[in-house]
Order: sequence, then C-alpha cells, then structure tokens
Amino acid sequence: MTTPTIALVGGSTRPESVSERALRVVAGQLAARGCAVELLTARDLLLPLYDPVSLHRTPQARNLVSALASCDGLVLSTPTYHGGMSGLMKNALDYAEDLASATPSYLDGRAVGCIATGWSDHGAATAVADLRNSTQSLRAWTTPMGVPINALSRPDVFTDPRLLRRLDILTDQVVTMARARLATALPA
Repeated sequence: MTTPTIALVGGSTRPESVSERALRVVAGQLAARGCAVELLTARDLLLPLYDPVSLHRTPQARNLVSALASCDGLVLSTPTYHGGMSGLMKNALDYAEDLASATPSYLDGRAVGCIATGWSDHGAATAVADLRNSTQSLRAWTTPMGVPINALSRPDVFTDPRLLRRLDILTDQVVTMARARLATALPA
C-alpha cells in the first residue's frame, strides 16, 4: 500500500498557539497510522499577499504550493478572528490559485480536515465552516468531522478526552479518504 502524504497547514504567530498545538496532535496521530506528514506552521505561512498577476513567488510560497500539489490530504487549523479564519490562513489558501491549471486543478480530490480555535464555541464553529466553504470552492472533499476548539474554556484543552477523540475521528477520516484516493489512482 502506498503511504499517503498529509500536509498540515496552520497555526498562528502566537507562541504555543492552540491551533498549532492541535496540528501537532494530529501529526502524531497521522504518524501512528503510517502517513508521511508535511507540517507548515504560521512561520512558514508569513507570505506576501497573494497576487495572481505576479509570477514571482518567495521560496516559502513555492514550498506551500508544492505541498498542496503533492499531498493526498490536508488538515487545516486556524485561529478564529472575528468569526472567520485568520488572514494568514486565507492568504495561504489563496495560493492554491497557482494550481488552477494543474492536473487535477486546485485541491480536487484531496481530503481536508478542518480545525478552528477560538475564545467561544460559536466563533470556532463559524471558522470551521469558513474553512470548509473555502476548501470546497477549491474542489476539496472536506471530512464530515470538523473540530471547533473553545480555547478559553480550559487552560489545557488537550487533556480533554472528548476533544482528543474528535481529533482522532478527523484524522481517521482524512487518512481513509487519502488512501481511497491513492487506491483509485487519481493523479496527485
């Protein structure tokens, strides 16, 4: 069986951000399932605003687009800002436009798991919906399980067994969909 490659993208510029810590939990779950993992955190996403007219891409932008093009699945994790995904995440997703003429185009056929952290259940849930809408517009297949995380409700959210179980379900769904994609020999 071919090993699926899963790109994990997100986090925030805040040190020890909950959104980045969520990605690291999922990275461990993916590794335990035998997946190759490519982790792109906020430091890797400090990119110029996406400009569809410019042909110049920074090394970081080329790395992001390459990760999006070559992965079998993605997990995105964003902090919630004013009811939606962060500008950092939206800008990163805008770079998927560079894959418009690729085969397959954009994120077509790739599984995407969506995680959002916020200081309220409502804000995190709306940011998960925001991620889903954007990635579905890029032709991705979003997992049924999305994980909103209320980071204000408890100091160490990653001791909550219910949260860890939701992340585990999301991970299973991304891996299952990525393996199905590989088994049907859809081009990356």
